Amino acid sequence: MPMLTIDLPEAPRPQAAYRLAADCPCCGGPLVLRQNRRSGAFFTGCSAYPRCAFREPHDPRVQTLSTGVAQAIQTLATQVTQAQTAAQRQVAQAQADAQRQVAAERAMLDRTVRQLIALAHPDRWPDTPLAHELTVALVALRATLQPRDQGGPSASR
Repeated sequence: MPMLTIDLPEAPRPQAAYRLAADCPCCGGPLVLRQNRRSGAFFTGCSAYPRCAFREPHDPRVQTLSTGVAQAIQTLATQVTQAQTAAQRQVAQAQADAQRQVAAERAMLDRTVRQLIALAHPDRWPDTPLAHELTVALVALRATLQPRDQGGPSASR
C-alpha cells in the first residue's frame, strides 16, 4: 500500500518581543526581549530596530532585578504621594486651627478693651482729662485689633 506524505512548509513563527523595564542607552526607546531565529538564544534589543541597532545578550537576572527595582520605585512613589497628601492635610488643619485661635483671642481682647473703654469713659468721670485721653487710646487700640479684611474703617487717619 502506497503511503502519501505531504511536506508542508514550516509556518513562520512570529517573533515575540517582551517589553523590559529599561530604556535603550543609545536612543532612549524601550528595550525588548527577543529570540534569535537561528540559535534560539535570547537577547535584549531596542524596540526601535532597525533605526537603532542596540543589542546585548540577555541576562534573566537583569530583568528580575529591573522589574523589582521598578516595582520598588512605584511603591515608594505611591508612599511619597500619600505622605505628601497627609502632610498637606495636616498643614491645612494646623492653619485652620491657628486662624480659629487668633480669631478667639482677638474676640477676647476686643471684649476686654470694650470693657475698659466703658470703665474709663469720660461720661463716668466728668471733668477728668485723663479719662478722655485713656478712652481715646483704648479706641485706637481696639481699631488695631480689628481684622484688616472686614472692610471696616481703617486705623490710620
